Amino acid sequence: MSGTEAGSIIAAAGLAGQLCANDRRLRIAGMAIYAAGIALLAADLLSSPLHTVRHDVAGHPALAGAGGALGLAALAVGAVVARRYPTLTLMAIIAAAPARIPFHAGGQQANLLVPLYAVLAAVAVGHIYDLVTGREAVPRLGPVGWAAATLILWSAVSLLWTADGHQGAVEMLFFYLPFGYLLSRMAAVRPTRRQLRLMLYTQVALALVFGAVAFWQFHSHHLLWNRAVIVGNEYASFYRVNSLFFDPSVYGRFMAVTIVLLAAVAIYQRATAWLLVLMAVLFAAQYLSYSQSATFALASGAAVLAVSVWPRRLVLALGVGVLVIGVAGIVVSAHGKSARDVTSGRSVLLADGWRVIRHHPLAGAGLGGFATAAKAGSAHPKRTKQSASHTTPVTEAAELGPGGLSAYIALIAAAAWLAFRRGADRHLRWGLGAGLATVFASSLFYNAYFEDPASWILTGLIAAVALFPVTRTSEAPA
Repeated sequence: MSGTEAGSIIAAAGLAGQLCANDRRLRIAGMAIYAAGIALLAADLLSSPLHTVRHDVAGHPALAGAGGALGLAALAVGAVVARRYPTLTLMAIIAAAPARIPFHAGGQQANLLVPLYAVLAAVAVGHIYDLVTGREAVPRLGPVGWAAATLILWSAVSLLWTADGHQGAVEMLFFYLPFGYLLSRMAAVRPTRRQLRLMLYTQVALALVFGAVAFWQFHSHHLLWNRAVIVGNEYASFYRVNSLFFDPSVYGRFMAVTIVLLAAVAIYQRATAWLLVLMAVLFAAQYLSYSQSATFALASGAAVLAVSVWPRRLVLALGVGVLVIGVAGIVVSAHGKSARDVTSGRSVLLADGWRVIRHHPLAGAGLGGFATAAKAGSAHPKRTKQSASHTTPVTEAAELGPGGLSAYIALIAAAAWLAFRRGADRHLRWGLGAGLATVFASSLFYNAYFEDPASWILTGLIAAVALFPVTRTSEAPA
C-alpha cells in the first residue's frame, strides 16, 4: 500500500467521524486521524514540489524562516477571525469558492481552489481549538452525513485498485477530503437570516464582477486565457466568453446558480423591479457563455422553483412541452450530422463510460481511473483525452461501481429529502434546494458535481437549515 492510498483511507476514516459522530472523544480522534491522513497523502503526492521547497529552504534559510513564521502568523490570525467572526468567515467561503489559481502540484499544472483551501485551513485550526476546549458547534447532517462519509471512504478505498492512482490521489487531496470537511463545517453553522442574506450578497457581487468582465470580453473579443476557446471563437459564428473562469461552462454554471437563488428570493419574498432587472442583467451575461449545460441547469433550477408555486398539472404540461420541443430541436439539428457533432463530443465520452462499466462491473475502475480504463478498452485510445465522461452518474458508476453509485444516489436523495420535506423554513430550504438542483443538472452534462464547492456548501446549508431553527440575530462559530 502506497502513501497516497494509506493517507487517503486514513483521512477518509477520520473525516467520517466529523460527518457522523456526536461524541466529543470520537470527534477529537477523528480530527486527529483526518489531519494525519491528509499530511501523509500530501507528502506522498506532492513529493516533487516538496523536494523543491526543501532545496530552496536549504539555500535561503533566513528567508524561508521568515516566510514560515509569516505563514503561521497568518494562519493564527485567520483562525481567530474564523472563530470570532462567523459571518465574515461564511462570506469569505463564498468569495473564495469560485477562485481557481494556476498551480503546479503533483507533477502537473492545474487550476486549484487555493484561496478556499486557505480559508478552510484557518477554519480547521479554529475548529481544533474548539474541539480541545469543548466549545465545538457539532454539525447535524442526518442521512446526508452517512451518505457523504460512505461515498468518500469508498472513493478512498478504490485507490487500492484504481487504473490511475495519481489522478485518484489528486481527486482525494484537492476535492473529496477538503470539501467533505467543508460540508461538516457548513452543517455546524446555525445560520441566521442575516448571515444567509450576506452570503447571497457576496455571491451576487461576484456575479456582477464576472458579468462585467464577460460583457467586456464580448465587446472587445479578447479572452484572458483558455487557448482552446480562443481558437474556437476564430471559427465559430458566435463568440463565447469565460469571464475570469477558465471554462465557459463553469462560468455559466456559477451565473445560473446565482440567478436561481435570486429567483427564489423574488418568488418567496418580494419581486422588486430592481431585483428583476438584476436577474435580467445576469442572465444576459450568462447567455454569452453559450454553454448548453449551464442553460439546462438554469432551466432545471427554475423548474424546481416552479413546482413549489404552480399547480402540478401545469408544471407537468410545461415539462412535457419543453421535452417535446427539445427532442424536435435535436432531431432537426442532427439532420446530416453525427451524434458526436450534435453532442459536442459527449456521445463518445458517454460510450467510453459504458465500456468501462462493462469491463469493471463490480468495483469500478477506481477513483480517477476513467480515462486510463477507457483507453485500455478502446480500439482508438488517442481519442480519449478527458478524465471523465462529462456525466457524473456515469462517471461514478464507471469509477466506483454499484457501491459508489449507490452512495452517490443516497447523498443526492438525502439532500433532496431535507430540502423539500414539509416543516419549518420550507421556502428557505426549497430555494437552497433549487440552487443545488442547478448544480446537479449541470453535472449531468459537465462532470463536476464533487469538484464544485457549491455542491458541498449548498448541501451543508440545507442540512443546517433543516435541522437547526433559523433565527434572526444569534450566531454560532463556523
